[in-house]
Amino acid sequence: MKKLFIAALLFVGIVSFAQDINQKPTRDQREKLTPEQRNEKYLQKLTSDLSLDKKQQEQVKQLIAEKSAKAEKFRQSRKDSKTPPTAEEKAAFKKQMDAEKADNDAKMKSILNADQYTKWTALKKEHKGHHRKGDFKTPQERDQAHLQKLTTDLNLNADQQKQVSELLSDRSTKMAMLKKSRKDSTSQPTEAEKKAMKKQMEEDHKAYDAKMKSILNADQYKKWTAIQKEHKDKMKEHRKDKK
Repeated sequence: MKKLFIAALLFVGIVSFAQDINQKPTRDQREKLTPEQRNEKYLQKLTSDLSLDKKQQEQVKQLIAEKSAKAEKFRQSRKDSKTPPTAEEKAAFKKQMDAEKADNDAKMKSILNADQYTKWTALKKEHKGHHRKGDFKTPQERDQAHLQKLTTDLNLNADQQKQVSELLSDRSTKMAMLKKSRKDSTSQPTEAEKKAMKKQMEEDHKAYDAKMKSILNADQYKKWTAIQKEHKDKMKEHRKDKK
């Protein structure tokens, strides 16, 4: 199931160019920090934002290290897991996360003074809102961003923009159906279903490629395929880094 889902994401990713659209740095472009370096960087930010004194810095440092260790343990357990969690396991995990979040909040409140705690909660809220706004775009927003990027990269004319827009909308609809089918599924697919899905994805990709080829001129299509290949290679590297 995991391999099947990765294949689905890779298939959709090839034509969506999600990373390029959102102009997010690749893993190779980001700072490759160790957990300890990330913790130190976070501590420095909190020290600056909240004006922590020496004692508070030591207490917050310990709290950050504990939280980081738990997060690393969770990532490792997910990596080692060979089966998706059951509904009961998901519910238990959510309950545990809520409890740990409340415990972390209580500890921070005991370390900080009233003004610092107020500012800390405001910073958390701001970060949460920024994260949602930046990472969770609607399908229509993603399609529009994708169209704008293709228009710039391939110098699309008005008629081409209209045709590509319709093609992207159709692709988004299929992606939404795929997500919904996975969400509604209560059991893992059989080998026959996996093969059928893989075949369907390959056929959809060929059809999408053929439609783009009919819309673009020779130079545009050549550039588009090059962009596709570059994005596919980036996704492969990203998957390697996560192993």
